[in-house]
Amino acid sequence: MSNMNAVSEDRDDGKHLASTKRISTVNLMEGMYVQELDRPWVETPFMFQGFTVERQREIDILQELCEFVYINVDLGVDAPDVYHQHDPSRKVTMQQLVQVSKLPRPQAKYDDITDVEHELEPAKETYKKSQRLVDDLFNDIRNKGKLNVPAINEAVDEITDSVLRNPDAFMLLRQLKTKDAYSYSHAIDSCALAASFCRHLGFPKNELKDVAMGTLLLDVGKLKVPAEILEKQGRLTEEEFSMMQRHVTFGVEMLVGAGNIPKTTIEMVATHHERLNGKGYPQKLKGETIPVSGRIAAIVDCYDAMTSERPYKKSASAHDAIRELYKWRGTDFQEELVEQFIQCLGIYPTGTLVELNSGQVAIVLSQNRVRRLSPKLLLILNADKVPYEKPHVLDLMKYEEETLSERLTISQALDPEDFDIDPSDYYI
Repeated sequence: MSNMNAVSEDRDDGKHLASTKRISTVNLMEGMYVQELDRPWVETPFMFQGFTVERQREIDILQELCEFVYINVDLGVDAPDVYHQHDPSRKVTMQQLVQVSKLPRPQAKYDDITDVEHELEPAKETYKKSQRLVDDLFNDIRNKGKLNVPAINEAVDEITDSVLRNPDAFMLLRQLKTKDAYSYSHAIDSCALAASFCRHLGFPKNELKDVAMGTLLLDVGKLKVPAEILEKQGRLTEEEFSMMQRHVTFGVEMLVGAGNIPKTTIEMVATHHERLNGKGYPQKLKGETIPVSGRIAAIVDCYDAMTSERPYKKSASAHDAIRELYKWRGTDFQEELVEQFIQCLGIYPTGTLVELNSGQVAIVLSQNRVRRLSPKLLLILNADKVPYEKPHVLDLMKYEEETLSERLTISQALDPEDFDIDPSDYYI
């Protein structure tokens, strides 16, 4: 795997030391020390040549004026390791995303209308109900060969309504995956992920639900693929892989035959295995010939598959899966969409076990939509790695605003198995 840290600059002219890194201004965050700009300081409103970013307004100004800046990592916050150095011409903004991806201009703005603690219980009930609906749906396909469209609509409505209230509850429930129920959980979790992503992108509610439905049904065609191929642990033969690929065609045929399925939903099932570089299947579509809904489906499907445990594969952590997606941006997946997906989930996605610079260990409970590196945490181990008698919630953003003590930051993601911890035990 390639090094994904922002590339350090250490030039012969001595101007840039090893402690400086060039980053795109889209990756700026509070706490970074900006040492140099891509333009003369006199062309900006900043009085000092070198300063610590303290307010979002300063980030907004820098993003408006500059494509990239140099930060000093000895004097301020470092760039997260999932951010690679950007080509200065690739500043990613929502306006550019709209233009490149041919998305409709975002029309909706969604605010959290409940916090994760209050949404978790309703989300659990929705998750259980969705499992029953999807179970019945798949059984109907096996036994009767047709889709129950009202059941599909009911499941999608239940999931998206919860995500629109607060997406973090469903992101926590994704930790409940079991290898024996991969098909069901993959359908439900992909649906919730897509809804959360489209919420982040500002899709109108009706379009958001069409995309969510598409991800719920991505793999319905696999119900016509022999079980011995689906469950095979070794490498598939050429004939077996050809049959596996046919699940896309099978799925499209079922959706078209069912009637009353949105065009976007059918497009997603047809193109979720296509790749930006033309090396996907079944049509080997390339670039913008892949509908944006298909490009979204590809990212969501891949991320959820990587973070799911199956009989023949251990799951990757959410943090590692994000690093992999980032590595594949521009080749397999559209770069702008990958970066927006990372912004949607957070560098440390909800449910991730993390260690703070204080040594304390916590579970990421929910994201702060404004300040992605300052999520709400559930502290479970103290600095000596001893469990707290009672885990307690810490909102890093509020902590920074309300205290004058040493800045608390997340230093790294942890593997729960290293601590014999199941994060879901703390919130389910």
